[in-house]
Amino acid sequence: MQVPDVQLQQPKNLDEAIQVSSENNSFDWLGGGTDLLCNYKWGINVKERLISLRQVAELQGETGTLHAGRTLYDLEHDPVLQENFPAIPNAAALVASPLIRRSATLGGNLLLDTRCWHFNQTVEWRRAHGSCLKAEADVCRVLPLPGDVCVATFSGDLAPVLLVYGAQFHLFGNTGTRVVDAANFYAEDGIRRFTNKKAEEILVQASLPNDAIQWQVSYQKLRLRDTFDFPEGGVAVGLQFESGLVKAARIATTAYASIPMLHPGPAEILVGQPLQSDVIDQAANALMKEVRPMKNTSMSPAYRKKMARVLCRRALESCGN
Repeated sequence: MQVPDVQLQQPKNLDEAIQVSSENNSFDWLGGGTDLLCNYKWGINVKERLISLRQVAELQGETGTLHAGRTLYDLEHDPVLQENFPAIPNAAALVASPLIRRSATLGGNLLLDTRCWHFNQTVEWRRAHGSCLKAEADVCRVLPLPGDVCVATFSGDLAPVLLVYGAQFHLFGNTGTRVVDAANFYAEDGIRRFTNKKAEEILVQASLPNDAIQWQVSYQKLRLRDTFDFPEGGVAVGLQFESGLVKAARIATTAYASIPMLHPGPAEILVGQPLQSDVIDQAANALMKEVRPMKNTSMSPAYRKKMARVLCRRALESCGN
């Protein structure tokens, strides 16, 4: 299958990129294109124009930074991140395959379009089996309720890790730069806009707070194959310790809903407690009860739900080692 004919523009800086976008009503930002171009080949929401960000200098960053244009390969092998924030390169290393990580970018992974078994198919498949609300039809095949509710799943791996680090996202648009907490960046709407980023804005970078280095963070991922596949479930855990007790805790998930989510309830169970097996079990069981996977991926919702407990336990045990 081939990418349909589209116009490609390659701005060199942020101002030029915003100017180009303001001149077009039908466009997509193009980072590494490892997911977007696959969707275009399948005839999924094809736009008239692609605006490539690969040559925008302000997105490239340096060693130790989290600029949106850095490839996942760069993050995976970044010595500064490996020393200070190892969960980020570890999570990057779990994305897709080594070849894809050479092209895929941090920004693309944070803004990965939501996915669904009924949506991410070829045009011919959708014609034969019936399309869905996110594509050409007016009904969700997973949860056919009145109104336009889409339950397509967010499947990025880096977002839950940055959530537990307490990251902020820096956006650039017509009105200049604005900063949004990662916890407030995603909006639960699987069909139109699953983030609070405006269509014409560009994600420039993520930044970590000063105390991020004090957090012990681990990310655990469930997928069909140990390489290439999107997560069927993912759990990131962040802990701070004081005098042998958990001082602060954060738990975030991906691939269980239309957005990556923080789970303050299960995390609160850990605070003030030693990281012992019974406490870990309580938090992991509470997380399993909270997640609500839908039948929109290859694995069954029941199995994915049970595995949330397993992934949470593994992540917590990793933080305690």
